[in-house]
Amino acid sequence: MAESHGAIYEAVLAAARGMLESGLTSGTSGNASARIDDGHIVITPSSVAYQEMTADDLVVLDLDGEQLDGQRPPSSEKLLHLACYRAFPEVGAVLHSHPRYATMFACARQPVPPVIDEAVVSVGGEVPVADYAMSGSAEVGSNAVAVLGQVGSALLASHGLVTVAASPGKALHQAGIVEHCAHVAWGTQVLGGHAPLPVRTVRDLGSVYRYLRENP
Repeated sequence: MAESHGAIYEAVLAAARGMLESGLTSGTSGNASARIDDGHIVITPSSVAYQEMTADDLVVLDLDGEQLDGQRPPSSEKLLHLACYRAFPEVGAVLHSHPRYATMFACARQPVPPVIDEAVVSVGGEVPVADYAMSGSAEVGSNAVAVLGQVGSALLASHGLVTVAASPGKALHQAGIVEHCAHVAWGTQVLGGHAPLPVRTVRDLGSVYRYLRENP
């Protein structure tokens, strides 16, 4: 681990553990990464328990996927992470999780509606569903990138959730908001469905999200 990158490594570890502790994933599923400079990222390894993972277990890749540092194999979803970094230079972190309620929407191939204001200002609006692709394939990444231009999270059809943000901590926070929205939206179906936010609210708060994304 490069000394100058220590804080970023620790942020990736904290986001990965936070993802597990907050119920956004289970076991060793899911993965977290961060950009350490314009040409390299650090990512969690494959099949290592988050409670036991240390900075020395993390893996450094270049944007072509070549492993530059680390003794373990990188996450099996490295192509998803790399696609996001290549497509969006403003993105500093990627989090892939399997939250229960958001994954219900992903499996139903239905977007998560922005049922609360915070979802618009923090995520950008409705969470879209990326086209299906087999886990671990390059298509998972290209399909996600196709719908992430204006929002910070996307459902991976029949799979889970991917979130892009300025930092691992912000990605974790955002994924939690998506899961909260999915849970609330699912629950409102018992009451006849949610009341959509006003168009102006979605427009204005969505503009705030996009400004902050471009100016982290």
